[in-house]
Amino acid sequence: MIRNASLDDVASINKIYNHEVLNTTVTFDTQPRDHSVGLKWFLAHNDSNHPIFVYVNDSQEVIGYCSLSPYRYLDAYAQTAEISLYVHKDYRKQGIGRKLCKYVLEYAETRDDLHNIIAVITTDNEKSLNLFKSFGFEDGGTIPETGRKFGKLLSITNLYKII
Repeated sequence: MIRNASLDDVASINKIYNHEVLNTTVTFDTQPRDHSVGLKWFLAHNDSNHPIFVYVNDSQEVIGYCSLSPYRYLDAYAQTAEISLYVHKDYRKQGIGRKLCKYVLEYAETRDDLHNIIAVITTDNEKSLNLFKSFGFEDGGTIPETGRKFGKLLSITNLYKII
């Protein structure tokens, strides 16, 4: 089931995100989020053009989430959002990421205050690149050696979808 995230979900979202921070290059964050940072991130979203949706299992445990965040904090970017998608490591390869992405994009298409959705993906993350491209995202360019994590220089690929 997919629903809007609530304050009660912040700890579960942090747990999912922090695993990626500590173990992968899918995020360039290098420090895990504590509760106060996760709460600040949560409160920077809203229920209109910058929502957070969670995927919960039958036990109502959050096992994935997808958010639309402000792309930049300048007024001219108001109708552009950055999409982020994370699935708990124990629930991958079950279509949860695809369902969340589909849900969020269908939601975005109903909004008059959203026009462009941007996905910023580590270039070597082929699964994410392929997922977003399967939803019609187009290549907006690669920026080489944008960040360093685990002693390795990493590039990012920007994908976009006009809705």
